[in-house]
Amino acid sequence: MLTLGNQGALFMRAMTWWDHETGSIWSQPWGAAIDGELKGTRLDLIPAAIEPLQSWTGRQGDSLVLIVDDSSHLGLLEPAKMIDFFVIGVTLGDAASAYRYADVASVGIVNDRVGNQPVAVFAEAETGQVNVFLARLPGEDFALTFHRRGRRFVDEQTGSTWSQFTGKATAGPLEGRRLERLAFVSSYDWAWEDFFPHSRLYDPSGQP
Repeated sequence: MLTLGNQGALFMRAMTWWDHETGSIWSQPWGAAIDGELKGTRLDLIPAAIEPLQSWTGRQGDSLVLIVDDSSHLGLLEPAKMIDFFVIGVTLGDAASAYRYADVASVGIVNDRVGNQPVAVFAEAETGQVNVFLARLPGEDFALTFHRRGRRFVDEQTGSTWSQFTGKATAGPLEGRRLERLAFVSSYDWAWEDFFPHSRLYDPSGQP
């Protein structure tokens, strides 16, 4: 187990950490040690979500919540202010894709592929919520495609209704089944491009 702190310097204009155990320096966007004893080591990115506190505590009432009194923090910005610079970055294996928050929030969901894997990217303009799921159920060989129906999301293959918060089917033939949540990075668009230059930027027009 490593104990990380803010190193104070920037690497490629982004924050760096240091670990108390070895003094190695870590790049935040990469999650990788860039100097020191652990240079070349990469941390695992854990699947997470961005969503309103009320909806989270409604399902997970016993959660431990960190409150940061700093309105300049990206996660605490008003959703409208996130539109200008915020991208949702997803990496799967060697493939990487980025989705402009504004593009996803305008439609509620984007059906896409990262490499050869189908993904469903959810965003809500009103709350700033973001969730990313693998659009294939465990053990199944077909991909699911979703569309918005009011505040609900329905897959075109079976007509089942899904929660964008949990990735669980709430009604229909697949009721009770759950999608795998994927890790993503919330990032400035320029920072994502700097650290993942091979990434594909999703184009809502469908042009290559």
